[in-house]
This record gives sequence, C-alpha cells and structure tokens, in this order.
Amino acid sequence: MGSNEFESVGDLQPRVPQDPLLQPVGFAFTGNASEYFRIWIVNLLLSIITLGFYWPWAMVRARRYFYSNTHLDGHSFDYLAKPKNLLIGYLIVLIFFAIYLLAGLFNPLFIYPVILVYGLAAPWMIYKAFRFRAKNTAYRNVRFKFCGNLGDSYVTFLVWAALIPFTFGFILPYWEMKKKEYFFDNLQFGKTFFNFKPKAVDYYKYYLMFFAIGMGLYFILIFLIIGSAAVFGATADTSNPDIFADEGLTVLMIIGAVVGYAILMLIGVLFQKGLWLFIFNYNLSVWNLGRFGFESKMKFAKYVGIAVGNMFAGIFSLGLLIPWAKIRITKYRMENIYVLVPEGEFGEHFEAEMEDEGTFGEAATDVMDFEVGL
Repeated sequence: MGSNEFESVGDLQPRVPQDPLLQPVGFAFTGNASEYFRIWIVNLLLSIITLGFYWPWAMVRARRYFYSNTHLDGHSFDYLAKPKNLLIGYLIVLIFFAIYLLAGLFNPLFIYPVILVYGLAAPWMIYKAFRFRAKNTAYRNVRFKFCGNLGDSYVTFLVWAALIPFTFGFILPYWEMKKKEYFFDNLQFGKTFFNFKPKAVDYYKYYLMFFAIGMGLYFILIFLIIGSAAVFGATADTSNPDIFADEGLTVLMIIGAVVGYAILMLIGVLFQKGLWLFIFNYNLSVWNLGRFGFESKMKFAKYVGIAVGNMFAGIFSLGLLIPWAKIRITKYRMENIYVLVPEGEFGEHFEAEMEDEGTFGEAATDVMDFEVGL
C-alpha cells in the first residue's frame, strides 16, 4: 500500500461541521528531546537504584515537563500531583503483585482467587485514578474534575467486559466506546461539563475496517512465509544430513526470520496506531465543552509513519531514543489538535471559570484518590 493510499484512508476521518462562528485555536508543544532526555535518564537511573520506589517522583517530573510545555492560547497546563499520592497507588499494585507471586509459590491454584480480587478491585482503582488525574490537571488556574460514580465504573469495566466471551468478542468495539464515554462524558472544567456523544455504529465501522486490513496483511505474511519455505525446500539438498551446516542457507533462514518478525511488528503497529488515530479523531469530533468544540487533523500516513520510526529507533538504540520518540509523537499530536472557539469568547469564558473556581480551585484533594499508572 503506497503513501497515497494511506492518505486516502486518512481522508475518511470524521470532520467537525465548519461553523463560521467557531474559530480553531491550536495547541503548541515546546518540549525538546535533549531537555527531556536529561529528565528521563535521571528518572531511569534513580528508579533502578531505588528498586522502583523512585517511580512516583519520576512520573511527576515527567508529567510536569510535558504539561508545562503544552500551550493553548499562550497559556500552559499544570500538573499539580504530589509524588506521595502516586506512591499510594504504586504500593497497592505492588502488594497485589507480591501476593500473586507468593500465592503461586504455595500452590498454583491460589493465584486464581488473587486474580479475582484484583479484577473486582480494578474498577475502583480506575475510578480513583480518573479522579486523581483530572483534579491534578489545571489550565489558567482552573482545575479539571471527574464526576463519574463508582457504580458506573463497575458496570463499564466489569459488567461489559464480562460479556466479551459470551458475544465471541463482537461487543468489544461497543465496550471500548463505553469506556471512553465513562471518562469523557464525566469530565468537568471549572463549572462547565464536557459533553461526549459517540455512536456505536461509527466505532464498529472503524474496528471492522482495521480488522479487515489486519487480516489481509496477516494472510499476505502467511503467503510469503509459505512461499519462502517452498523455495527453500525446493533448493535444499535433502540427501545431505548436514544441510543446516551450509552457512549460506543458515544466513538466509536467519534473515527470513528477522524480516518476517519485522513485518509482523509493522502489521501490529499499523493496526494498533492506525485504529487509535481514527478513534481519537472521531472522539474529538463528538466532544464539546459548552459552545467549544474540538478537532484533530492528524493524518493516518504521517502518524503511523512516526509510530513506526519511533518503534525502530527505540529498538536499534536499545531504548536510548525513547525520549526523542516521545517528544516527536507528542509534538505531532499537539500541533494537530484544535479547540473550536466561539468568536470573541475564549478569554471571557476562562475569566468566568477563574472567578468561580478560585486559585487552582477548591482544596478538593481527597487524600484517598491516587494514581495507578493507567
């Protein structure tokens, strides 16, 4: 599939109706790879030295860097979390993992009750994490809030998930939509609620399209493998018991295995990142904040190309180019996301929110909320 075909697929992305009264205001990302690399490498080394216990401080440093370098209308975002709150979530997950390992040492059957308890606790942890992440994010001194309730979290992340095997996976796109709806439709900025109204038919359209693309590429890969094996078998000297001692054939087999694995990875990235892009663009097109709308202009070919480049850069650099890759993908995302603003209302809206909210909102920091790395 050539680049023109990729672009034509990208043109199928949903578009927000162009209201002449709505003016697009773009995000900007000013982070750079060298600055973030210094933060990343220090975080990595300290996490290793402390056996992972520095991780909450590392996450806060990294997020504050990305938030402070993300700008909208000349103002940056703020990440207000304290590492101790992330430490709570980290310790909870660590305790579950330790219990899981110990249960397996005593009796492999003991791990199933642990998995069951973790599964029952997961919606509660997700609910807490959403509250934590929202209220510790601020823009122009106004906090975000997550107003979803715990019961809806159990329905979304447990009840709907339990139906997947009984529907042979057909309910998966609908479940993905309900997960996004639980988060996006329960967000609040200051005193204004977000509104998110997706349609299940659109989710199924994108999932089925990428399922067809993925299966097509998978069968092409299988055909190439079978064809290569047939050629190898036809040229091999089966009367020679030391066939694999032939260095040329061994090299060809290794090259074939590497190329086959690389193609399989490319198919995986194409499916995962491409599907994410279409769903993300669609989600923004059906999301609004009062009279404000949202739009993403990310292109399929460009985004997947960056994702593939990042993947191979991370592999061949043994992970040292991960900071560069993260800056690169974040910059592309931010430069292609827009807030659709009613003419003349951008500043007035945020001034009203600040009057209602006060400096960084109320001290609405429930100490029982925490981050679990979702």
